[in-house]
Amino acid sequence: MPYKGALTTEDWVRHLKDQAAHTKEHRHALYEKVDIHNKMNILDVGCGTGVITADIASLAKGHVTGIDIDCRKLDRAKPLVSDRITLLEADASHLPFKDETFDLVVFSVVLMHIRDKQKAVNEMARVTRKDGIVLATMEPDHGGALYYPENKMYPFFIKDVEEMGSDPYIGRKLKYLFEKAGLKTEIGMSIHDFDSMNNSKEQLKEFLNRFWIAEKLFLINGWTQQQIHNYKQEQIHLIENDLYFSFLPVFYAIGRKE
Repeated sequence: MPYKGALTTEDWVRHLKDQAAHTKEHRHALYEKVDIHNKMNILDVGCGTGVITADIASLAKGHVTGIDIDCRKLDRAKPLVSDRITLLEADASHLPFKDETFDLVVFSVVLMHIRDKQKAVNEMARVTRKDGIVLATMEPDHGGALYYPENKMYPFFIKDVEEMGSDPYIGRKLKYLFEKAGLKTEIGMSIHDFDSMNNSKEQLKEFLNRFWIAEKLFLINGWTQQQIHNYKQEQIHLIENDLYFSFLPVFYAIGRKE
């Protein structure tokens, strides 16, 4: 039986909504950089519940097509369908579009979950028009994560990600994958991660907003509710007293098709 991970479909719906809100400022800065307002035909790969798809459509003048391989998440996105938003069930490694269809192809925290990453990026490049752009707004690299004192949830998270068949180290591979697909590529990092290092209020907010994920991971790995409660209180104390350091490198890639 395939491993399904700690999170249910309902959990993913909640997580994707939280993630979209948390990353909005970073994504919008990149959208500005690629002039999303003037893109007339945009593809959102791995659109999930459509939260980011709708955000893109609110900024762009043209049409946005969202694709996802998970029909359950797409069902949640159906209310978004309009004359400017189309949703399709499709595999990123076998895009059902003609060559050079889109001005912009965009995705966020998607490539880490795709088995054949190079094929998927090749497909995105194929359906992008000449002078168009493939934009990865966020792909993390958990191999570069730094925590002190120790983040006790982290080993469980990495185990869960890998058992789902995802790649927690995708960030470092973006440039290679994009360039191999024939895209002239610019790589960078999310500045949000640097800003939050010195903002204990922001760190505490993020910790509390996402602790439900940690709780699920602890429970499936045998922790008791008392152990979880104690850990949570320890973390809150550390963060509130500016004694906790956390950093996760999150990369973006802008690939231009010449």
